[in-house]
Amino acid sequence: MHARLFLIVMTHFAAQQPTQTPVVPGLDLLLLRPDRPDTIVFQRSVTRDGHDSSTGTRTVVMTPLAANGSPVLVVEQRFPGRGGEIVDTAVADLGTLRAVTHQSHQPTRTMRFVFDTGAADGSVVLHGATGDSTVTVHQSLGGPLFDSNVIDLVVGGLPLREGFSEELPFFFYERGGRVLMRVTVRERTSMVFAKLGQRDVWIVSVAVPGAPATMWVDAKAHVPLRVRYELPTVSFTDERITPLSRRRVD
Repeated sequence: MHARLFLIVMTHFAAQQPTQTPVVPGLDLLLLRPDRPDTIVFQRSVTRDGHDSSTGTRTVVMTPLAANGSPVLVVEQRFPGRGGEIVDTAVADLGTLRAVTHQSHQPTRTMRFVFDTGAADGSVVLHGATGDSTVTVHQSLGGPLFDSNVIDLVVGGLPLREGFSEELPFFFYERGGRVLMRVTVRERTSMVFAKLGQRDVWIVSVAVPGAPATMWVDAKAHVPLRVRYELPTVSFTDERITPLSRRRVD
C-alpha cells in the first residue's frame, strides 16, 4: 500500500474508530476475510462491434491490516484503462466492508478520498499537457456506504437466494457521492468456466449507473468468478483464472 494512503488511514482511524454495524441495517455480509495477503487474477476481454479481444488482466490484492487497533481490508486493483494502467486502492472496515478511504492513480488523474458517515473529503488532481490542476472534493454521503471499487466483493458476500433484491449504497465520485444500486438475483445454475471448470453459481444483476453489470458468483465460495459491464458502445468481461483455494470452497 502507498505510504501516503497508509498515513491517511492511520490518521482517520485515530480520529474515528470504525463500527461493526452493517452498512445496510439487517444485511450481514458472508465475508471470507483473508488472514494474509491474497492475490486474485482475472482475464479481461472486451467486446466491441461484435468482436472479442483480450486486453490483459485485472489483478486484485487483498491485505488485512490493523489500523490503530481496528481491522481493515486493503484492496488494490490493477487493470488497463485510459491509455495506460489504473491502480485503485480501497480501504474498508474488515467486518462490514464499510468504505474508509479510496485512492486512484490513472494516466489522466489522481483521486484521494476519506470517508466518514457524513461526507467524502479529498481531492482530484487532473494531469494535463500543461501541468496539473487540483479540485477539492466535499460530497455529502448521508450515512455509511460501500466503495464502488469493491462492488464484486460486496455482491459476493451478500446472502444470495432465489428472489433476492436489495438496494445498496455505493460511493461514485462522478455521480455526486452516494448512489443506490439495486442488486437482483436472476437465477442459480451450473456453468463451465475456462480455468475453474464446472461451478454452481448465482447469476446476479447489478444496476451500476451507465454500466449495468452481470456477476456470476460461486454459490459455495461466495466469490465472483465472472463480472461483465455493459457500456453504450463496448462491454468488458473479467473471468477469474486464479484457482479457488480449499478454504474458499469448504
